[in-house]
Amino acid sequence: MPTGASQPFYLQDQPSPPFNLELNNSYFLVKLHDAQAFFQANFLGRADLVTFSSSVTSSLQPNSPTQSLHQISTIQRNTPCHLGLSTNLTEWLPASPSDSSLGINIKYTVLQGKPIQKFVDHIKQADLVAKLSLRPDWAVAVKVTDIVGRLLSYLAQEGSQQNLFTLVMDFNVAELKTGYHLVYGSHSDEDWPSPQFLQIDADKRLRDKTSGSLLSRLSYAVIQVLGIPRFGQEKFRDEPWWLLLKTVKENILDSVITTELERRQKIGEWLFVLRRVKESALKRGEFLLSEIEEIIAAAQVEVETKLHPGSTAEAAGLGDELPDDLQEILGVETEGELQKLVRDYQDALDISQQLLEQYKLLGD
Repeated sequence: MPTGASQPFYLQDQPSPPFNLELNNSYFLVKLHDAQAFFQANFLGRADLVTFSSSVTSSLQPNSPTQSLHQISTIQRNTPCHLGLSTNLTEWLPASPSDSSLGINIKYTVLQGKPIQKFVDHIKQADLVAKLSLRPDWAVAVKVTDIVGRLLSYLAQEGSQQNLFTLVMDFNVAELKTGYHLVYGSHSDEDWPSPQFLQIDADKRLRDKTSGSLLSRLSYAVIQVLGIPRFGQEKFRDEPWWLLLKTVKENILDSVITTELERRQKIGEWLFVLRRVKESALKRGEFLLSEIEEIIAAAQVEVETKLHPGSTAEAAGLGDELPDDLQEILGVETEGELQKLVRDYQDALDISQQLLEQYKLLGD
């Protein structure tokens, strides 16, 4: 019978994900779906509390690892400590295969000694652990990391500790699938069910389908990978490049153009801004090139009518080629391709909105 932790694996028996990731054409988010810790009666002789924490590293977010404190629980020996978690571990990240990696370390730490009990009680009353598990955005996550690190250090100083084991999940983003992934193990000899016999049941609980039972004598962590095709422009509203695009677009649409010289000046200004916008946006690895081009294309269609009132798609023909500079910026060659790009983007936004409602992640 094995001890330690398994390699992470994708659960084959699970509900079909509502969306499958497309490399370079979608975003993903990782949630900690569920977790459990199990301790035998004779484990460590005397153990009072268990902390459950996680850290996340990603080449898509090259800052220091972010750390969350998810639970501080009183140990009940021979009874699984089911944490019932569902919290975001990452924000939405691009499914980009270019040397992209994601690492998740999930740690159970057993604390012995009572001097911290009153402090822990205050933490629970203040619901502080929940606040240190929330991942609304990466900037906040970095601040949470510092707090969690200090708190875990304090807990370690006040009571002797032992790491039960660490569950490690390392992913190549190019091979990442939406759905449920699992890592499980035990600190003592236990029977581990074979991965093919594990499933996520109708109640979204991890279960051994050969016996129909829950994994009551194992520790485990289940993560869920979610996907959407597009962010939507609201996600970019604080980005300098998006603000520049929006400001110049609105200025052009609100302008009164009376001469050909003024029109040509506006066209030149617009093309200059589009180049700067694309260059600036591409420096941020959090965004897909395809969505950046679609956002620019949508703005181009709006501005086009103002700057080329006699050359709309209907008048000029969908097969007409765009100017070379626009082809380079937008990644399309003809007016018809431009119009289709904008329609497809709107369709992708509609699908993303439906998925967010289904995931119940609106506002995350």
